[in-house]
This record gives sequence, structure tokens and C-alpha cells, in this order.
Amino acid sequence: MGGYSVSRSREQGAEYPRDAGLCVCRTGRYTIYNPRTVDPAVLDILDGIPVTVSQGYARCAAAIVDDHSIITADAGVSRAAKAAGMDVLDIAPGHIALEGFEYGFIGGASLKIRDDTLAFTGTLDKHPDRERIFRFLADHGQKHIFLTDGPIFDIGGAISV
Repeated sequence: MGGYSVSRSREQGAEYPRDAGLCVCRTGRYTIYNPRTVDPAVLDILDGIPVTVSQGYARCAAAIVDDHSIITADAGVSRAAKAAGMDVLDIAPGHIALEGFEYGFIGGASLKIRDDTLAFTGTLDKHPDRERIFRFLADHGQKHIFLTDGPIFDIGGAISV
């Protein structure tokens, strides 16, 4: 298969923690994850500097800015990432829609579409940390785009192909 290998993960489920087995935040240099919820098949292939957290939805909780920087509203993820040497922008929780829940997460509402561009599912017009987010991105040589004209919303995560 051209240098690729295939692993079979455990069966995923609709409820926590069975829905979080693949929820690992990989920045390129760091790998943020909860060792109690991550699928054992994923543990076998993790690389990068490990940052263990109690947040099962580690990827959802953090927007990846670059190899060493994230944006998060999760205090535990922030604390662990900073202790590992990462640059972290702490933002207020909430202000991101997620159907059926009080609010969603910044990581579930964003994705890297290029090395220098972070896309958001909607605008940050109603987020109290909007300007701080834009400044943090600019300070890290990052641009931003909005995929829709509506308010930002959590889609659970996405990857650029």
C-alpha cells in the first residue's frame, strides 16, 4: 500500500467515552490526548511530544494554529499544553453553537486548510475574544477565513483533503 499501514480501531459508539477514541489533537510537533479514552490502535501510531489531558475531546477542545500553538477554552488542555512548552491562547468558553448542547468547542469549529490559514465554520462576530483570536493568528503568521457568513458552529471536526 505504498508505505501505509492499516489498523483496526475498537468499535466506536454514540456515547462518551466510546465516541472519543479518535479525538487526538496533533499539531505536528505535539500530540494532545486523553490516555483513558484514546483508542489503543491510535496509541500505537502516536508521534510527537505527548501532552496528556483529562479532556476526552482533546481535538475538539483545541484549534490548531501551528506546530506549537493552539487556541482553547479548556483550562485543563491549556494548562497541560503550556507545561509542555506550547503557546496557548485562552478564550472564553461558549459562543460557539452545537446543536443539542449548551455550546460547542473551537477545535470542532475550525480546521487548518493550509499551513498558514485557519478556517472557521462561521464568523466570530459574536465571540468576545474575536480580536484576540485574530491578533494571536497574525502573531503566528496565520490568516483566517470564514466558511459561512453565519455565526461559528461546532461540526465535531474536519480535515482538509
